Amino acid sequence: MTMLNAISLDTGIESDMSEPVETVFSNASQPSVHVIGGRQFLHSIALILAPMSYTSTPVNGRPHLAVVDEPSAGTIVVIDGSLPDALEICSDLGETAPKILVSPETSFSFRAKCAQAHVSTVMSAPIDQAEFINWLEYLGGQMTSQPASILLVDDDPLASAVYAEMLRANGMTVAVLNDPLKIIMTIERSYFDLIIMDLQMPGTDGIEIAKIIRQHQNHLSIPIVFLSSEEDKQVQMKARQFGGDDFISKRADLDALVSLIHLRVQRARVLRNLIERDGLTGLLNHRRFKERVGQEMSRTKRTNLQFCIAMIDVDHFKKVNDTWGHPVGDKVLSILARALVGWVRKTDVVGRYGGEEFAVLLLDTSPDTIFEVMENFRKHFAKMVFDGQDGKFSLTVSIGVAGSDANGDSAALFAQADKAMYLAKSNGRDQVVIAGTDELPSSPDHDALAGKS
Repeated sequence: MTMLNAISLDTGIESDMSEPVETVFSNASQPSVHVIGGRQFLHSIALILAPMSYTSTPVNGRPHLAVVDEPSAGTIVVIDGSLPDALEICSDLGETAPKILVSPETSFSFRAKCAQAHVSTVMSAPIDQAEFINWLEYLGGQMTSQPASILLVDDDPLASAVYAEMLRANGMTVAVLNDPLKIIMTIERSYFDLIIMDLQMPGTDGIEIAKIIRQHQNHLSIPIVFLSSEEDKQVQMKARQFGGDDFISKRADLDALVSLIHLRVQRARVLRNLIERDGLTGLLNHRRFKERVGQEMSRTKRTNLQFCIAMIDVDHFKKVNDTWGHPVGDKVLSILARALVGWVRKTDVVGRYGGEEFAVLLLDTSPDTIFEVMENFRKHFAKMVFDGQDGKFSLTVSIGVAGSDANGDSAALFAQADKAMYLAKSNGRDQVVIAGTDELPSSPDHDALAGKS
Protein backbone atom coordinates (compact mmCIF):
# COMPACT_ATOMS: atom_id res chain seq x y z
CA MET A 1 0.00 0.00 0.00
CA THR A 2 1.48 3.31 -1.04
CA MET A 3 1.44 6.40 1.12
CA LEU A 4 1.89 10.06 0.31
CA ASN A 5 5.40 10.98 1.39
CA ALA A 6 5.41 14.69 0.77
CA ILE A 7 4.34 17.64 -1.25
CA SER A 8 7.13 19.64 -2.80
CA LEU A 9 7.34 22.68 -0.56
CA ASP A 10 10.31 24.82 0.40
CA THR A 11 10.31 24.14 4.14
CA GLY A 12 14.04 24.53 4.65
CA ILE A 13 14.04 21.24 6.56
CA GLU A 14 15.61 18.04 5.36
CA SER A 15 13.99 14.73 6.13
CA ASP A 16 17.11 12.99 7.48
CA MET A 17 17.42 12.26 11.20
CA SER A 18 20.21 14.07 13.06
CA GLU A 19 20.67 16.32 16.09
CA PRO A 20 17.48 17.82 17.53
CA VAL A 21 16.73 21.31 16.27
CA GLU A 22 14.15 24.03 16.88
CA THR A 23 12.03 25.83 14.33
CA VAL A 24 9.29 28.45 14.62
CA PHE A 25 6.42 28.29 12.12
CA SER A 26 4.58 31.58 11.67
CA ASN A 27 1.35 32.72 10.08
CA ALA A 28 -0.10 36.19 10.64
CA SER A 29 -3.65 34.88 11.12
CA GLN A 30 -2.82 31.65 12.97
CA PRO A 31 -1.07 30.81 16.26
CA SER A 32 2.71 30.47 16.01
CA VAL A 33 4.01 26.91 16.31
CA HIS A 34 7.41 26.33 17.96
CA VAL A 35 8.64 22.82 17.14
CA ILE A 36 11.40 21.01 19.05
CA GLY A 37 12.58 17.68 17.68
CA GLY A 38 14.61 15.74 15.17
CA ARG A 39 14.77 16.80 11.54
CA GLN A 40 12.43 14.07 10.37
CA PHE A 41 9.92 15.14 13.03
CA LEU A 42 10.17 18.77 11.96
CA HIS A 43 9.75 17.70 8.35
CA SER A 44 6.45 15.95 9.16
CA ILE A 45 5.14 19.05 10.97
CA ALA A 46 6.24 21.25 8.07
CA LEU A 47 4.21 19.18 5.61
CA ILE A 48 1.07 19.79 7.69
CA LEU A 49 1.63 23.52 8.19
CA ALA A 50 3.02 24.56 4.80
CA PRO A 51 -0.33 24.34 2.92
CA MET A 52 -1.71 26.76 5.53
CA SER A 53 0.81 29.37 4.40
CA TYR A 54 3.06 28.95 7.46
CA THR A 55 6.68 30.03 7.02
CA SER A 56 9.53 28.45 8.98
CA THR A 57 12.41 30.14 10.81
CA PRO A 58 15.16 27.97 12.37
CA VAL A 59 16.15 28.87 15.93
CA ASN A 60 19.93 29.27 15.94
CA GLY A 61 22.43 29.14 18.77
CA ARG A 62 20.71 26.32 20.65
CA PRO A 63 23.21 23.43 20.40
CA HIS A 64 21.95 21.83 23.60
CA LEU A 65 18.28 22.34 22.82
CA ALA A 66 17.53 25.04 25.36
CA VAL A 67 13.85 25.51 25.99
CA VAL A 68 11.79 28.41 24.80
CA ASP A 69 12.59 31.15 27.32
CA GLU A 70 9.32 33.08 27.31
CA PRO A 71 6.74 31.75 24.85
CA SER A 72 4.78 34.66 23.44
CA ALA A 73 1.02 34.82 23.60
CA GLY A 74 -0.52 32.57 20.94
CA THR A 75 2.56 30.33 20.68
CA ILE A 76 2.03 26.57 20.79
CA VAL A 77 5.02 24.31 21.45
CA VAL A 78 5.19 20.91 19.73
CA ILE A 79 7.72 18.47 21.19
CA ASP A 80 9.12 15.28 19.69
CA GLY A 81 8.41 12.61 22.29
CA SER A 82 11.36 10.51 21.10
CA LEU A 83 13.79 13.05 22.57
CA PRO A 84 15.31 11.67 25.79
CA ASP A 85 14.59 14.91 27.64
CA ALA A 86 11.14 15.56 26.11
CA LEU A 87 9.28 15.61 29.43
CA GLU A 88 11.98 17.75 31.01
CA ILE A 89 11.56 20.28 28.22
CA CYS A 90 7.80 20.31 28.80
CA SER A 91 8.23 20.78 32.53
CA ASP A 92 10.73 23.61 32.10
CA LEU A 93 8.29 25.44 29.84
CA GLY A 94 5.89 25.78 32.77
CA GLU A 95 2.12 25.63 32.97
CA THR A 96 1.28 28.62 30.79
CA ALA A 97 2.64 27.57 27.39
CA PRO A 98 0.28 25.14 25.59
CA LYS A 99 2.21 22.01 24.62
CA ILE A 100 1.61 19.10 22.24
CA LEU A 101 3.79 16.06 22.86
CA VAL A 102 3.96 13.51 20.04
CA SER A 103 4.64 10.03 21.39
CA PRO A 104 3.43 6.43 20.78
CA GLU A 105 3.38 5.79 24.54
CA THR A 106 -0.17 5.34 25.85
CA SER A 107 0.27 3.91 29.36
CA PHE A 108 -1.43 5.59 32.30
CA SER A 109 1.87 6.08 34.10
CA PHE A 110 3.30 7.93 31.09
CA ARG A 111 0.20 10.09 30.78
CA ALA A 112 0.49 10.91 34.46
CA LYS A 113 4.08 12.07 33.93
CA CYS A 114 2.87 14.19 31.02
CA ALA A 115 0.24 15.79 33.24
CA GLN A 116 2.90 16.54 35.87
CA ALA A 117 5.07 18.09 33.12
CA HIS A 118 2.16 20.40 32.09
CA VAL A 119 1.60 18.72 28.71
CA SER A 120 -1.67 19.93 27.17
CA THR A 121 -2.22 16.93 24.90
CA VAL A 122 -0.43 13.78 23.77
CA MET A 123 -0.71 12.72 20.13
CA SER A 124 0.49 9.48 18.58
CA ALA A 125 2.69 9.22 15.49
CA PRO A 126 2.13 9.36 12.58
CA ILE A 127 0.27 12.57 13.34
CA ASP A 128 -3.35 12.73 12.28
CA GLN A 129 -3.53 15.98 10.36
CA ALA A 130 -7.13 16.91 11.15
CA GLU A 131 -6.66 16.19 14.85
CA PHE A 132 -3.44 18.22 14.92
CA ILE A 133 -5.10 21.24 13.32
CA ASN A 134 -8.06 20.99 15.72
CA TRP A 135 -5.64 21.03 18.66
CA LEU A 136 -3.89 24.08 17.22
CA GLU A 137 -7.23 25.88 16.93
CA TYR A 138 -8.21 24.91 20.46
CA LEU A 139 -4.88 25.59 22.19
CA GLY A 140 -4.40 28.76 20.15
CA GLY A 141 -7.67 30.13 21.47
CA GLN A 142 -9.37 30.25 18.07
CA MET A 143 -12.39 28.34 19.36
CA THR A 144 -12.87 30.87 22.16
CA SER A 145 -11.54 34.05 20.55
CA GLN A 146 -14.97 35.17 19.36
CA PRO A 147 -17.35 36.60 21.99
CA ALA A 148 -19.78 34.08 23.39
CA SER A 149 -23.13 34.31 21.60
CA ILE A 150 -25.98 33.92 24.08
CA LEU A 151 -29.75 33.66 23.59
CA LEU A 152 -31.59 34.72 26.74
CA VAL A 153 -35.18 33.43 26.89
CA ASP A 154 -37.34 35.01 29.58
CA ASP A 155 -40.90 36.34 29.43
CA ASP A 156 -40.01 39.13 31.89
CA PRO A 157 -38.55 42.05 29.83
CA LEU A 158 -37.12 43.80 32.90
CA ALA A 159 -35.38 40.71 34.32
CA SER A 160 -34.03 39.68 30.92
CA ALA A 161 -32.70 43.20 30.29
CA VAL A 162 -30.79 43.15 33.59
CA TYR A 163 -29.16 39.79 32.86
CA ALA A 164 -28.45 40.76 29.25
CA GLU A 165 -26.60 43.92 30.28
CA MET A 166 -24.60 41.99 32.86
CA LEU A 167 -23.49 39.45 30.27
CA ARG A 168 -22.71 42.14 27.69
CA ALA A 169 -20.61 43.95 30.26
CA ASN A 170 -18.53 40.76 30.42
CA GLY A 171 -17.85 40.66 26.69
CA MET A 172 -20.70 38.43 25.52
CA THR A 173 -23.08 38.99 22.62
CA VAL A 174 -26.64 38.62 23.88
CA ALA A 175 -29.99 38.34 22.07
CA VAL A 176 -33.13 38.54 24.21
CA LEU A 177 -36.31 36.60 23.41
CA ASN A 178 -39.35 37.51 25.52
CA ASP A 179 -41.75 35.35 23.50
CA PRO A 180 -40.62 31.73 23.99
CA LEU A 181 -43.03 30.55 21.28
CA LYS A 182 -40.67 32.06 18.70
CA ILE A 183 -37.70 30.00 19.87
CA ILE A 184 -37.34 27.74 16.78
CA MET A 185 -37.56 30.62 14.32
CA THR A 186 -34.96 32.52 16.36
CA ILE A 187 -32.35 29.76 16.61
CA GLU A 188 -32.73 28.87 12.94
CA ARG A 189 -31.93 32.44 11.91
CA SER A 190 -28.81 32.91 14.05
CA TYR A 191 -25.98 30.93 15.61
CA PHE A 192 -25.86 30.73 19.42
CA ASP A 193 -23.25 29.12 21.64
CA LEU A 194 -25.67 28.83 24.54
CA ILE A 195 -29.35 29.25 25.41
CA ILE A 196 -30.13 30.59 28.89
CA MET A 197 -33.78 30.05 29.73
CA ASP A 198 -36.12 30.79 32.59
CA LEU A 199 -37.83 27.70 33.94
CA GLN A 200 -41.22 29.19 34.77
CA MET A 201 -43.03 31.20 32.10
CA PRO A 202 -46.77 31.89 31.65
CA GLY A 203 -48.48 29.66 29.09
CA THR A 204 -45.51 27.32 28.91
CA ASP A 205 -42.33 26.44 30.81
CA GLY A 206 -38.66 25.98 30.08
CA ILE A 207 -38.85 22.18 30.11
CA GLU A 208 -41.51 22.20 27.41
CA ILE A 209 -39.51 24.64 25.29
CA ALA A 210 -36.39 22.47 25.74
CA LYS A 211 -38.33 19.44 24.50
CA ILE A 212 -39.41 21.37 21.40
CA ILE A 213 -35.82 22.46 20.71
CA ARG A 214 -34.54 18.88 21.02
CA GLN A 215 -37.15 17.63 18.54
CA HIS A 216 -35.01 19.19 15.79
CA GLN A 217 -31.83 17.28 14.88
CA ASN A 218 -30.01 20.49 13.97
CA HIS A 219 -30.48 21.81 17.51
CA LEU A 220 -29.43 18.78 19.53
CA SER A 221 -25.96 20.20 20.21
CA ILE A 222 -27.03 23.66 21.46
CA PRO A 223 -26.45 23.74 25.24
CA ILE A 224 -29.44 24.85 27.32
CA VAL A 225 -28.88 26.31 30.77
CA PHE A 226 -31.87 26.92 33.03
CA LEU A 227 -31.66 30.04 35.15
CA SER A 228 -34.28 29.85 37.87
CA SER A 229 -35.01 30.26 41.57
CA GLU A 230 -36.52 26.74 41.60
CA GLU A 231 -35.02 24.73 44.47
CA ASP A 232 -36.98 21.48 44.09
CA LYS A 233 -34.30 18.89 43.22
CA GLN A 234 -36.79 16.71 41.36
CA VAL A 235 -37.82 19.61 39.15
CA GLN A 236 -34.17 20.42 38.50
CA MET A 237 -33.47 16.81 37.57
CA LYS A 238 -36.49 16.77 35.26
CA ALA A 239 -35.20 19.91 33.58
CA ARG A 240 -31.90 18.16 32.89
CA GLN A 241 -33.62 14.96 31.79
CA PHE A 242 -35.65 16.66 29.07
CA GLY A 243 -33.01 18.66 27.26
CA GLY A 244 -31.32 20.93 29.79
CA ASP A 245 -27.57 20.73 30.22
CA ASP A 246 -27.19 22.69 33.44
CA PHE A 247 -29.20 24.42 36.13
CA ILE A 248 -28.07 27.70 37.72
CA SER A 249 -29.89 29.36 40.59
CA LYS A 250 -30.86 33.01 40.21
CA ARG A 251 -29.53 33.39 43.73
CA ALA A 252 -26.00 32.54 42.57
CA ASP A 253 -23.29 35.16 42.91
CA LEU A 254 -23.20 37.19 39.68
CA ASP A 255 -19.45 36.78 39.21
CA ALA A 256 -19.81 33.04 39.65
CA LEU A 257 -22.72 33.05 37.20
CA VAL A 258 -20.61 34.75 34.53
CA SER A 259 -17.71 32.34 35.11
CA LEU A 260 -20.01 29.33 34.83
CA ILE A 261 -21.44 30.61 31.55
CA HIS A 262 -17.95 31.25 30.12
CA LEU A 263 -16.87 27.70 31.06
CA ARG A 264 -20.03 26.19 29.62
CA VAL A 265 -19.55 28.07 26.32
CA GLN A 266 -15.92 26.99 26.06
CA ARG A 267 -16.80 23.35 26.65
CA ALA A 268 -19.75 23.55 24.25
CA ARG A 269 -17.56 24.92 21.48
CA VAL A 270 -15.10 22.07 21.84
CA LEU A 271 -17.83 19.41 21.76
CA ARG A 272 -19.72 21.09 18.92
CA ASN A 273 -16.46 21.31 16.98
CA LEU A 274 -16.05 17.53 17.25
CA ILE A 275 -19.66 16.89 16.21
CA GLU A 276 -19.73 19.29 13.28
CA ARG A 277 -16.30 18.56 11.76
CA ASP A 278 -15.39 16.18 8.97
CA GLY A 279 -13.16 13.44 10.38
CA LEU A 280 -10.59 13.49 7.57
CA THR A 281 -10.06 17.21 6.99
CA GLY A 282 -11.27 18.83 10.21
CA LEU A 283 -13.50 21.17 8.18
CA LEU A 284 -17.20 21.78 8.79
CA ASN A 285 -19.19 18.83 7.53
CA HIS A 286 -21.84 19.04 4.79
CA ARG A 287 -24.83 19.52 7.10
CA ARG A 288 -23.27 22.15 9.32
CA PHE A 289 -21.88 24.11 6.37
CA LYS A 290 -25.34 24.31 4.78
CA GLU A 291 -26.79 25.44 8.11
CA ARG A 292 -24.14 28.13 8.37
CA VAL A 293 -24.96 29.42 4.88
CA GLY A 294 -28.67 29.43 5.74
CA GLN A 295 -27.98 31.53 8.82
CA GLU A 296 -25.89 33.93 6.76
CA MET A 297 -28.72 34.23 4.22
CA SER A 298 -31.07 35.24 7.05
CA ARG A 299 -28.54 37.78 8.31
CA THR A 300 -27.96 39.35 4.92
CA LYS A 301 -31.69 39.91 4.48
CA ARG A 302 -31.55 42.07 7.59
CA THR A 303 -28.26 43.84 6.86
CA ASN A 304 -28.23 43.91 3.02
CA LEU A 305 -24.57 42.81 3.14
CA GLN A 306 -24.01 40.24 0.42
CA PHE A 307 -21.79 37.17 0.64
CA CYS A 308 -20.57 34.46 -1.73
CA ILE A 309 -20.00 30.76 -1.76
CA ALA A 310 -17.37 29.01 -3.84
CA MET A 311 -17.70 25.34 -4.76
CA ILE A 312 -14.34 23.65 -5.37
CA ASP A 313 -13.87 20.23 -6.95
CA VAL A 314 -10.60 18.35 -7.55
CA ASP A 315 -10.19 17.53 -11.25
CA HIS A 316 -9.67 13.86 -12.18
CA PHE A 317 -9.55 12.86 -8.51
CA LYS A 318 -10.75 9.33 -9.27
CA LYS A 319 -7.48 8.77 -11.13
CA VAL A 320 -5.54 9.56 -7.94
CA ASN A 321 -7.35 6.85 -5.99
CA ASP A 322 -7.10 4.36 -8.86
CA THR A 323 -3.38 4.98 -9.44
CA TRP A 324 -1.93 5.60 -5.97
CA GLY A 325 -4.64 4.30 -3.64
CA HIS A 326 -7.14 5.87 -1.26
CA PRO A 327 -4.58 6.74 1.46
CA VAL A 328 -2.83 9.01 -1.05
CA GLY A 329 -6.18 10.48 -2.08
CA ASP A 330 -7.04 11.18 1.55
CA LYS A 331 -3.73 13.01 2.02
CA VAL A 332 -4.42 15.13 -1.04
CA LEU A 333 -7.83 16.12 0.33
CA SER A 334 -6.32 16.95 3.72
CA ILE A 335 -3.67 19.15 2.12
CA LEU A 336 -6.27 20.91 -0.04
CA ALA A 337 -8.38 21.55 3.05
CA ARG A 338 -5.47 23.10 4.93
CA ALA A 339 -4.46 25.14 1.88
CA LEU A 340 -7.98 26.58 1.65
CA VAL A 341 -8.09 27.45 5.34
CA GLY A 342 -4.74 29.20 5.07
CA TRP A 343 -5.76 31.07 1.92
CA VAL A 344 -9.02 32.73 2.96
CA ARG A 345 -9.71 35.13 5.83
CA LYS A 346 -10.26 33.94 9.40
CA THR A 347 -13.85 35.18 9.18
CA ASP A 348 -14.58 33.00 6.14
CA VAL A 349 -15.86 29.45 6.56
CA VAL A 350 -14.47 26.37 4.78
CA GLY A 351 -16.38 23.10 4.62
CA ARG A 352 -16.08 19.68 3.06
CA TYR A 353 -19.15 19.38 0.89
CA GLY A 354 -18.63 15.73 0.01
CA GLY A 355 -16.04 13.45 -1.58
CA GLU A 356 -13.46 15.62 -3.33
CA GLU A 357 -15.76 18.65 -3.27
CA PHE A 358 -15.22 21.60 -0.92
CA ALA A 359 -17.14 24.82 -0.27
CA VAL A 360 -16.15 28.22 1.07
CA LEU A 361 -18.46 30.83 2.58
CA LEU A 362 -16.93 34.26 1.94
CA LEU A 363 -18.54 36.99 4.00
CA ASP A 364 -19.38 40.58 3.10
CA THR A 365 -18.06 40.47 -0.43
CA SER A 366 -19.15 40.17 -4.08
CA PRO A 367 -18.45 37.50 -6.72
CA ASP A 368 -16.29 39.89 -8.75
CA THR A 369 -14.05 40.50 -5.73
CA ILE A 370 -13.84 36.81 -4.90
CA PHE A 371 -12.94 35.82 -8.45
CA GLU A 372 -9.35 37.02 -8.05
CA VAL A 373 -9.01 35.30 -4.67
CA MET A 374 -10.19 31.97 -6.05
CA GLU A 375 -8.21 32.38 -9.28
CA ASN A 376 -5.00 32.88 -7.31
CA PHE A 377 -5.81 29.87 -5.14
CA ARG A 378 -6.39 27.77 -8.27
CA LYS A 379 -2.91 28.72 -9.53
CA HIS A 380 -1.40 28.11 -6.08
CA PHE A 381 -2.82 24.60 -5.80
CA ALA A 382 -1.79 23.68 -9.37
CA LYS A 383 1.86 24.34 -8.44
CA MET A 384 1.86 21.75 -5.66
CA VAL A 385 3.65 18.50 -6.50
CA PHE A 386 2.50 15.35 -4.73
CA ASP A 387 4.64 12.26 -4.26
CA GLY A 388 2.98 8.87 -4.48
CA GLN A 389 6.30 7.01 -3.99
CA ASP A 390 6.24 5.44 -7.44
CA GLY A 391 5.50 8.71 -9.20
CA LYS A 392 4.97 12.42 -8.67
CA PHE A 393 1.86 14.19 -9.79
CA SER A 394 0.06 17.52 -9.72
CA LEU A 395 -3.64 18.31 -9.64
CA THR A 396 -5.98 21.13 -10.56
CA VAL A 397 -9.34 22.32 -9.28
CA SER A 398 -12.51 23.65 -10.89
CA ILE A 399 -14.30 26.40 -8.99
CA GLY A 400 -17.79 27.89 -9.23
CA VAL A 401 -18.74 31.13 -7.44
CA ALA A 402 -22.20 32.52 -6.70
CA GLY A 403 -23.35 35.58 -4.77
CA SER A 404 -26.25 35.97 -2.37
CA ASP A 405 -27.57 39.12 -4.03
CA ALA A 406 -28.71 37.13 -7.08
CA ASN A 407 -30.38 34.32 -5.10
CA GLY A 408 -33.43 34.43 -2.89
CA ASP A 409 -32.52 31.53 -0.63
CA SER A 410 -29.61 29.27 0.23
CA ALA A 411 -30.87 26.39 -1.92
CA ALA A 412 -30.82 28.61 -5.03
CA LEU A 413 -27.37 29.91 -4.04
CA PHE A 414 -25.91 26.40 -3.79
CA ALA A 415 -27.55 25.43 -7.08
CA GLN A 416 -26.01 28.40 -8.89
CA ALA A 417 -22.54 27.79 -7.45
CA ASP A 418 -22.80 24.10 -8.34
CA LYS A 419 -23.83 24.92 -11.91
CA ALA A 420 -20.92 27.34 -12.24
CA MET A 421 -18.51 24.70 -10.98
CA TYR A 422 -19.74 22.10 -13.47
CA LEU A 423 -19.56 24.69 -16.24
CA ALA A 424 -15.90 25.12 -15.30
CA LYS A 425 -15.43 21.36 -15.57
CA SER A 426 -17.32 21.02 -18.84
CA ASN A 427 -15.31 23.88 -20.36
CA GLY A 428 -11.99 22.12 -19.73
CA ARG A 429 -11.49 22.20 -15.95
CA ASP A 430 -8.79 24.12 -14.03
CA GLN A 431 -10.72 27.40 -14.07
CA VAL A 432 -13.00 29.67 -12.04
CA VAL A 433 -16.50 30.50 -13.27
CA ILE A 434 -18.87 33.05 -11.74
CA ALA A 435 -22.54 32.06 -11.83
CA GLY A 436 -24.52 33.97 -14.42
CA THR A 437 -21.56 34.83 -16.65
CA ASP A 438 -22.40 32.05 -19.08
CA GLU A 439 -24.96 29.34 -19.65
CA LEU A 440 -24.53 25.65 -19.04
CA PRO A 441 -24.98 23.25 -21.96
CA SER A 442 -28.60 22.11 -22.16
CA SER A 443 -29.38 19.15 -19.86
CA PRO A 444 -25.79 18.59 -18.66
CA ASP A 445 -25.00 15.03 -17.69
CA HIS A 446 -24.21 15.87 -14.07
CA ASP A 447 -23.49 12.25 -13.10
CA ALA A 448 -21.19 11.72 -16.07
CA LEU A 449 -19.22 14.82 -15.22
CA ALA A 450 -18.99 13.71 -11.60
CA GLY A 451 -17.72 10.32 -12.68
CA LYS A 452 -14.99 11.96 -14.69
CA SER A 453 -14.04 14.15 -11.70
